[in-house]
Amino acid sequence: MEIVQDAGHAHNMNVEDILSSCTRWDHRIATDLIAEIEIHFADNVTTITEMRRILAVKGCHGLRQRIEKDVEGKNDVDALRAMAAAMRNFALERPGLAAATFRSEASDCAEWRQAGGELAQTALQVFAKTGIKGESAEQALRILRGLVRGLVMHETSASFFADPSEYQRTFDLGIELFINGLPALAATTLPQDANARL
Repeated sequence: MEIVQDAGHAHNMNVEDILSSCTRWDHRIATDLIAEIEIHFADNVTTITEMRRILAVKGCHGLRQRIEKDVEGKNDVDALRAMAAAMRNFALERPGLAAATFRSEASDCAEWRQAGGELAQTALQVFAKTGIKGESAEQALRILRGLVRGLVMHETSASFFADPSEYQRTFDLGIELFINGLPALAATTLPQDANARL
């Protein structure tokens, strides 16, 4: 595979070169991204920046669809638990695409902002099922994203426990703490239009 950088310098790299210097989790991210690149982009992408943008949009769409599917038919905090689980599972199953959804200068474009906005609206609709709206919902989403990402990072680096089942238990407890804290969050924020950037 040839990767062409934005400055016009070409580097010939193969999958083994990329994967040889990776940690276990980096290896999973690289494998996920390489599969996306090989399957969907072939020779159509000419710059790394373009590739990042395409992957960021694809990641936003994939996560939004996963959340919509997993919360379907659920209400109130059951929908919120399902959304949190969808976020975690997407990050564990598709680590490259999940990482690509993070905002960066390289991914910022009209398509990414639209896809990110649709993802945010889906998440805010789930919060609305629990009665959390406006600024409270925006803050809650930021906190939930940080909680899920942080726990996934610890899980993928095996930094807490020897027994993998402990990560699920910690995640479940963290989500319950988050849900129980939502009334306090709602009491400390002022309701307003949910158009701020998430």
